[in-house]
Amino acid sequence: MSKHVLAAAAVFSLLCACSHSRTITTQDGSVSVADGKDGSSSIHAVGKDGSSMDLNTGKPITDYPSDVPLYSGKSVMDMKSGEKNARVVVLKTPDSLDKVGGFYKSQFDSQGWKTETSINTDKMVMYKASKDNRVLVVQIGADSGKTSISQTLADK
Repeated sequence: MSKHVLAAAAVFSLLCACSHSRTITTQDGSVSVADGKDGSSSIHAVGKDGSSMDLNTGKPITDYPSDVPLYSGKSVMDMKSGEKNARVVVLKTPDSLDKVGGFYKSQFDSQGWKTETSINTDKMVMYKASKDNRVLVVQIGADSGKTSISQTLADK
């Protein structure tokens, strides 16, 4: 029995020591997870039908459409899905709710987005805008001196 315990311990320590990424594959698809030394994480999932989803945390936002307003804050999450070209981005900033809300309002106008819905309260701003065949929903919330921004972009 001690041989089995030693072998299991050796395999476990080898797996823990040498891998910051791993892939799990089943008959329904696969999921790959990678942890960065900087605290960032990435997940890439592919279904058996070829559909895919990518999720990144703690990494800068890349390949974002240039005509979609994106506030310059700390990236918390960036998720992409092949279905309807969906993209969800979450940012944090120390900037005020009014400043962030004003940025989006002005950017919608200058980038050709049509604001369909606008909701403003003392702790939250929400916009729904459309352009061509896309819809963008931006939710901005203030709490404890930080402002969080969540925006969802997708094809209609």
